[in-house]
Amino acid sequence: MRIIKKAIKLVYNNRRYVPVYIMSAYSLFIFSIYLGQERLSGARLFTALGFLFISTSLLTGCMLGLPFLKKWMKKHALWINSLFLIISPFLAFVMVETMVGNTNLDMFKRYGLYNLIWYIVIYYMIFALIMNIRLTIIIGTVLIYLASLINYLVYIFRGNPIIPSDLLIWRTGLSVAGGYKLSFTKNFLASSLIMLALFAITYMLEDRIKKIRLRYRLIAAATFAMYAIFVFHWFFNTDLIKSKIRVIDFFAPRYTYSSYGTVFGFVANLEAMNAEKPEGYSREEAERLLVGAYERQRAADLEKNGQVSVPQEKPDLIVIMNEAFSDLSLIGEYRTNIDYLPNIRALHEDTIKGVLYVSVFGGATSDTEYEFLTGNSMAVLPSNSVPYQQFVTEPTDSLATTLKDQGYYNIAIHPYKPTGYKRDLVYPLLGFDEFISDKDFVNPHTIRGYISDRESYSKIIEKYEAGKDRGPLFFFNVTMQNHGGYSSEQLFSDEETVRLEDYSGFGYVNQYLSLLRESDKAFGGLIDYFRQQDEPVIILLFGDHQPIAYSGLYDIMPDLEPAQQLKYRVPFVIWANYDIEEDYIEAISANYLSSYLLELAGLKGTAYNSYLMELYNEIPVINALFYMDKEYRLYSLSEDSQYSKLIQEYKYVGYNNALDKKNRLKKYYFLQ
Repeated sequence: MRIIKKAIKLVYNNRRYVPVYIMSAYSLFIFSIYLGQERLSGARLFTALGFLFISTSLLTGCMLGLPFLKKWMKKHALWINSLFLIISPFLAFVMVETMVGNTNLDMFKRYGLYNLIWYIVIYYMIFALIMNIRLTIIIGTVLIYLASLINYLVYIFRGNPIIPSDLLIWRTGLSVAGGYKLSFTKNFLASSLIMLALFAITYMLEDRIKKIRLRYRLIAAATFAMYAIFVFHWFFNTDLIKSKIRVIDFFAPRYTYSSYGTVFGFVANLEAMNAEKPEGYSREEAERLLVGAYERQRAADLEKNGQVSVPQEKPDLIVIMNEAFSDLSLIGEYRTNIDYLPNIRALHEDTIKGVLYVSVFGGATSDTEYEFLTGNSMAVLPSNSVPYQQFVTEPTDSLATTLKDQGYYNIAIHPYKPTGYKRDLVYPLLGFDEFISDKDFVNPHTIRGYISDRESYSKIIEKYEAGKDRGPLFFFNVTMQNHGGYSSEQLFSDEETVRLEDYSGFGYVNQYLSLLRESDKAFGGLIDYFRQQDEPVIILLFGDHQPIAYSGLYDIMPDLEPAQQLKYRVPFVIWANYDIEEDYIEAISANYLSSYLLELAGLKGTAYNSYLMELYNEIPVINALFYMDKEYRLYSLSEDSQYSKLIQEYKYVGYNNALDKKNRLKKYYFLQ
């Protein structure tokens, strides 16, 4: 008995074990959160107690004095420590993927190497700095675990893992993090146990070499530098990423990460942020274009001074980007049993209507949102990019900032999850003072599970009445009611259901048109309310894209080429409760619309707004695929024409505004 006591001794009063105590406290924290986040069940209790038992056993083992084991480990320290250093990157790789529940074995087989290389970089870098195997494993494992923890938290809060642009807006992320509830999954517990096991085992290793000669440190640093240079060159200066990753999903990065691994997916997103400069671009050329347009606009304003009719006070502005809002008549002559847009068609007085061209079809809402708010067309950005996800990483000029500089209070409303397209992070950077999402609606009216347009517009009225003393108001409302996922189910009564007269088998189109009729009713109610208001108000309604429901109609069209153009047409309508000149605009693209709205409202614009309106007069439509001249002739972005120079110049200005963060000409994108 006495021999056993000497052989096994629990050491707890030694400062050397402070990290172990911290890990023990962290394990108890995980245990308590996991146990209390849901109603307690037998399975949950068993899992929690199992985690606590294993983690306690591992950490207690760190403080067990086993002389025979310590002697053996000290004798073979170099080989044992080296073995654990070799396997640590692989265990870290498994730990990271386990935490987010990525058990894609095909990913491990096909792309494991391209992930593992980066874990080796981390451990190798630490070793080159401190030349201590034991500390290298502990520090590397804990750092990777902490990074994985951040990735996990972003994943559960937003439904997507962390991407490079998130690192540039971490302060904004922290400011909204308090609104989310912390929770742990079984996968998180398993990943934590991998970290604790590696930590505990490594903690028991023996340090064999105490002092390292300078030449060995220099050799380690030099070999690491060569390895790192090779890795960075291979990933960022060759076609490795393009050859291995077929599609980088910027909308839902979780799919890229699960298919190719967290680190490889992150690196691929990082590489994608490096947009190439347009040929011939320079900061000076972009400035020349902006200054010229601004000066010509000022001269024109002075020439027609006093001839423009504007309200005596700044109008409140209400902009509604209605989900999948699209008039079927814009793509063809289709008869329906009842009119699905009677209220909008009835608007004539003090109304401007027209056709808006966007860059997307059936989805990618935020692309149109970005084009409208910033004036930057998707034509100036890398193809397939998602600017909200990738490029809005600092305070950015927009319609909201321009209005804010003129005393407006800006309110964004989106009756769905605030994390979609990172709006909770992006909207503050775009100049919005307040963001209202689904959690701010109490017992809302819904259709198909989505908060209805009627409810969304009621929130506008509610905030309008509450904010009259704040000065002029700007509302930007992105609706949700008509989101995709259409079926042939009849949602409303026979009298309220819209049907195609001459086509059968398009029940999902009928459902969409019936939803559109509900949107029209809600918009009619909004107009009726603001007709009664004395303060000047302008309301702009437009669609973000056509619904995916129209795909079947395009499939039966005989001429495919015009169909490709028609896919990007949506209606817009501007109405004011005071006198404005009625008009119909044949074609305008989303990147011009906010500048047009500023001009209509008699408000100041930036030099960039002046540039855009000047370009609009020559090229009224430009999107990610094509552009139109003022005679409505269509050109692809790649073909040569008399407008190619203007398109290239727009790319210069757009690149400077959206992508060239170091040389950005900020003074031309904000009011002087």
